Amino acid sequence: MGDATPVDIQASTGSEPVELWGRVINGFDVTNRRIQRAIQRELSLNEAETQVMLNLLRTPDRRAPMAKLARASSFTTGGFTKLADKMARRGLVARAACDDDRRVTFLEFTPEGAKVADDLLRLVERINHEAFIDVLGEDRARQVAQAMTELFRANSEHAS
Repeated sequence: MGDATPVDIQASTGSEPVELWGRVINGFDVTNRRIQRAIQRELSLNEAETQVMLNLLRTPDRRAPMAKLARASSFTTGGFTKLADKMARRGLVARAACDDDRRVTFLEFTPEGAKVADDLLRLVERINHEAFIDVLGEDRARQVAQAMTELFRANSEHAS
């Protein structure tokens, strides 16, 4: 039978770059799981649905082309279509044709979806304070966010 002894995540690999990255990943993973559990518990949204809703909240008029949302959410267009279908069946989003280009289909909130999105925004704000900002303090939280933004910009072209 397998050994049930848990892995000591504080143990050293002997490589400082690996240790540093491991700490970043471990901190992110445990904090993100806490946030996602709260969202699932309170709003019944999975991680992919949450990401789409937060991305839609960032767009003008709370609507965006489906292909653009798929890219922003790291989905294939086919995978995103399935997710959008599921969210539409739940009454959270609806498709809308583009007046200027028939090839483009927008995704936008339904009235119920807009309410859930507003609830999501408030919940994520609250839980981020509890799990991130209050833990690190505002200045350090901003520094972490800035560092992650720099990593995103530096590595985005290599991630595809």
